[in-house]
Amino acid sequence: MKTKLKDALVTLKGKHRSTFAFNLQNFYQLEAAKTASEKLQIPLIIQFSERYLRFLDEKYGIAYIINTFSNQFTYFHLDHCTDIDFIKFCVDAGFDSVMYDGSAFEIGQNIANSIEVINYASKKGCLVEGELGKVSGVEDGFGDEGSSYAEMAEIQRYVHETKIDLMALGIGNAHGFYDNLEGLKMNILKEARETLGEDQLFVLHGGTGLTDEILREAIGYGIVKINISTQIKKKTMDIMHEYLKNNALYNEISFYNLMVAELSDLFVSYLEKYTI
Repeated sequence: MKTKLKDALVTLKGKHRSTFAFNLQNFYQLEAAKTASEKLQIPLIIQFSERYLRFLDEKYGIAYIINTFSNQFTYFHLDHCTDIDFIKFCVDAGFDSVMYDGSAFEIGQNIANSIEVINYASKKGCLVEGELGKVSGVEDGFGDEGSSYAEMAEIQRYVHETKIDLMALGIGNAHGFYDNLEGLKMNILKEARETLGEDQLFVLHGGTGLTDEILREAIGYGIVKINISTQIKKKTMDIMHEYLKNNALYNEISFYNLMVAELSDLFVSYLEKYTI
């Protein structure tokens, strides 16, 4: 029987390890994620931004995607979303976790909406991720250029009132590539871990470009899910350029095999380093 996502994450936390949530857009990437998880036989989260999931659902249907790319080790997650109806749609479709991102709202509204989502999702065994402090950068149609740091008083209130499964905090992290890492405040994670206790599970957004030292420190503070998006887009473009350079004519089979093999290697490289 497949391990529930909560149990898989708690097990990783006990080993001071983290899995990765890869933001995917197409079937090449989905097949590569499935391949990587089967090769290593460890938890991997297939994650979708709202705009791409709506697109894929319109074209193929969520049920088809889950049935095609599920195995014993893959889990499905909806990333940043404020549309509660769409979140419920994903819960009903069988997603293992969903994210309600009310970080742009005042704390009371964020808590109220988060509780609504949690009450709905918990009935289906679906985990809920929340966020405090805005992660900077616009990616996949979500976010803005500004950022803010999560404040400890609000973190305590939010977690106490919502009993959120997964907590994402703004610590100066960003979507996209980093110009520098000087704005990161790892002490926010450290203090949150000390304040909220060992049982709280944390998520780190903006994983692309963070150093090995930073990622390992974050895992030590209870991070069990690290989001990677920009690096996948960059790698996909690199593979396209490689294919164009080496082939005079397009061949779907050879292109598909190249995409899946190289993207799978990328996913494996992350998982081998921080999950196994």
